[in-house]
Amino acid sequence: MLSRRLASAAVLVTVMVLLVRLDFWLATDEVLGRAGVVLIGLSLILGAMTAVEFSGLWKSESGETQKCQSGTVMAIGAALMIAVASIPALWRDYPTDCPIGYFGWTLAGIIAALLVSFFAEARKFDGSSNVPGELAGRIGLSVMVYVYLAMLFGFILPIRNIEQSNSLGLLAVILLIATVKMSDAFAYFAGKSFGTRKMAPSISPGKTLEGSIAAPVGGCFAAAIVIFAVAPLIFGMTVDRPWWFFIVYGIVVTLAGMAGDLAESLLKRDAQIKDSGSMLPGLGGLLDVLDSLVFAAPVSFLIWIATK
Repeated sequence: MLSRRLASAAVLVTVMVLLVRLDFWLATDEVLGRAGVVLIGLSLILGAMTAVEFSGLWKSESGETQKCQSGTVMAIGAALMIAVASIPALWRDYPTDCPIGYFGWTLAGIIAALLVSFFAEARKFDGSSNVPGELAGRIGLSVMVYVYLAMLFGFILPIRNIEQSNSLGLLAVILLIATVKMSDAFAYFAGKSFGTRKMAPSISPGKTLEGSIAAPVGGCFAAAIVIFAVAPLIFGMTVDRPWWFFIVYGIVVTLAGMAGDLAESLLKRDAQIKDSGSMLPGLGGLLDVLDSLVFAAPVSFLIWIATK
């Protein structure tokens, strides 16, 4: 199990490094001069696939979707939401003083996805509902998924464009991912090595109190490496933040990531499944990999803004 987990993680890290390099190159003035182009494409793919996983959480044994809209509808809605939220990066010479800003477009994307849900239900509505509120329940659950995904994909682009700097923006994305995933690794190995006391047995039986204590240590360790080693050695820059920034960032983002992990575990317990999918051997589905980033992304953005 551990070997498959490490193999999948190695493949993901390799792919991410290549995509990060490509995104940085495209954002240089000599090429496109637009940061986040690769990130938008990746977000569209991951968002649609994650929405499909969400639709499969609540299925009956016969395979008929219950309470949730079909994977096709939710994939279209999620992709549309992310596409609209990404307009500032795709719009040539987007005005920096635009009153809509980044998050206005994200809200517009959620509204567009909501319209997709209403249209899908209207197309198949035959004039009456077998169970009162069934239709509204499906739409409501879909909107919850869109808002959930917007917490990650609506904030990742603003993080990529922090202070309109290609280098700092990319470093901020790397810092987010490294902090969350390193804290996950510390929690996993600490829990396996000497974890005895369960943190939330009814929601996530595998998580231990010892692992949750080790997680912020891993988060701070990753933040220190990215800020004090990766930034000067790879990007040739220093991060213009107080010396204690990596400590606050490591602890707070880690806690947000743990909350996101528990939130996804709660949804899986409700659906009575262990993993959201089986796409990634040893890791589960996409939702299992992205869950901790969902809550951590908005917190990461706020920390960058608050410490400017």
